Amino acid sequence: MKNKKMVIILAGCLLLAVACAGAAWFLFGESDKEVAAETEPLPPRHKEPFQALWPLTDIQVPLSGRMGDRTLTLGFSFDLNSEGLAEEMTLRKEEIVEALGLALAGRSVEEMERSGSRVRLKYETLRLVNGLLESGRVKGVYITEFFIL
Repeated sequence: MKNKKMVIILAGCLLLAVACAGAAWFLFGESDKEVAAETEPLPPRHKEPFQALWPLTDIQVPLSGRMGDRTLTLGFSFDLNSEGLAEEMTLRKEEIVEALGLALAGRSVEEMERSGSRVRLKYETLRLVNGLLESGRVKGVYITEFFIL
């Protein structure tokens, strides 16, 4: 009876050791997919998107204020989504500057110095410029200059 108990205990230990080894291999071992992924470079999933920044600087906008009339000087960089759009924006540069001047005319110094005014200015400029364009869309607007003289 003692020998029978000993054989059962040894068989249980052996079975437990095999189960632990299998679990360790499953959890920590490298699969064939991982090995193949490490050795082969991944093919590109998509074509790199077109990315260009188109600058527009030295826009002068008159502002009214308590201390008299002052001038807001602005500069932007526009994030374009196509090559043809840069050409259209160059052709429409004067139209864009005039539209921005009209949209900002009559604003006060206090209004432009308020918290959040630059964020509103970015979204207004994005909406205004995209409304003028025909061959593409501006993805983003970055304010590169903003000072009041």
